[in-house]
Amino acid sequence: MNDLIKKKEYKFKGSLKRIISADLTYAHYNHSVPVVVFAHGFKGFKDWGAWPLAAEIFASKGLPFFKFNFSHNGTSPENPTEFVDLEAFGNNNFKLEFDDLGLVFDFIANKSSSFDFDWNGEFHLIGHSRGGAISLLRSAHDDRITKCSTWSSVSDLERYLEMKEFTEWQKTGVHTIVNQRTKQEMPIYFQFLEAFAKHANELSLTKQFENISCPLLIIHSEDDQTVPISDAYTIYENIPHAILLEIENSNHTFNCKHPLKERKITRSFAEVITETIAFFDL
Repeated sequence: MNDLIKKKEYKFKGSLKRIISADLTYAHYNHSVPVVVFAHGFKGFKDWGAWPLAAEIFASKGLPFFKFNFSHNGTSPENPTEFVDLEAFGNNNFKLEFDDLGLVFDFIANKSSSFDFDWNGEFHLIGHSRGGAISLLRSAHDDRITKCSTWSSVSDLERYLEMKEFTEWQKTGVHTIVNQRTKQEMPIYFQFLEAFAKHANELSLTKQFENISCPLLIIHSEDDQTVPISDAYTIYENIPHAILLEIENSNHTFNCKHPLKERKITRSFAEVITETIAFFDL
């Protein structure tokens, strides 16, 4: 890490009082600045691949970068990059992640007086993949968000409810998915569907698109095989003031991998970072 770039780590209570691990990457600034908040995606975590390097780049460009692990993402405070708590993973749901993001904003606001820079009170939000959808939902409900950018975002959370035939999932109480990177069998308990049903209106992007008024930049790879670019167009077509940027010759993670082998980013991800910073500086 550049000597001029600093990082502070935090731990605080998230949904159901589970601990959220987070860190803030920043530099010295001569003026007040916003804070960028980054929300990771499904089977993701704050220190995946090139995310930490992105944090340094944002910080060096005048944008302190706060990234965190959702409280039920399956990692632990002691092992923030490994899925060591599959029980928590199985009990995760969209409402918990939506609430976690609000608690992150609360924490930053309450902690800001101790920061080594002057925060101007603005939150710029970035969400990757499923974290993009959670960020959009939060933007529809939370006027503290001044700008939002989605990276490879899904356009409809309800697709996650179709992972297994409903009656079989209800009968067994659990649906198992395989993490292709770690080869772990990861459970998703039936409460996942029940929680969505209970909060369906609040968690339905289709119903909440019209409530998103903050400036929005949608970034998506043309060749994304995980979340097709048609999702980006769905978001774009439902939010008239949104800007859409298509990335060529790239995948769901902009050709980045975990772990990061060396301190450099791909050309595709460099474009994503550059365009997001430019959008936040508008």
